[in-house]
Amino acid sequence: MLKNSFELAKLRMKNRRGVLGLDTVRDVMIFLLVLAVITIAVFLALVSLQDANLFTPGSQADNDTTNIINNITTGATDFFVNIPTVFTILGAVVIILAVTLILFAVARFSQGSGVGRGGL
Repeated sequence: MLKNSFELAKLRMKNRRGVLGLDTVRDVMIFLLVLAVITIAVFLALVSLQDANLFTPGSQADNDTTNIINNITTGATDFFVNIPTVFTILGAVVIILAVTLILFAVARFSQGSGVGRGGL
């Protein structure tokens, strides 16, 4: 019996995290971390390719490699500059969900009690 009630309490806690949007925030954080690691790995690979002097200086391949490195650097920088905006929006969503959950809980508990209907 204790094992089942423990599992039930654990399931309820997991559902609350989902209702509050904390699972979404965690998933976004993991996604951004993976994206940052991939961006850094690609950037380091391209810089290593350029530094290996495989291409003749001034050739089309050398210019293409330089342009790709510049585009990746600029794109990654622009993307991660806008991340605080994403977190602000996620924070607002979490606050809205928390307020909704509180209002739902208050409405549910006030229906069962006699308070507010003339009786105590």
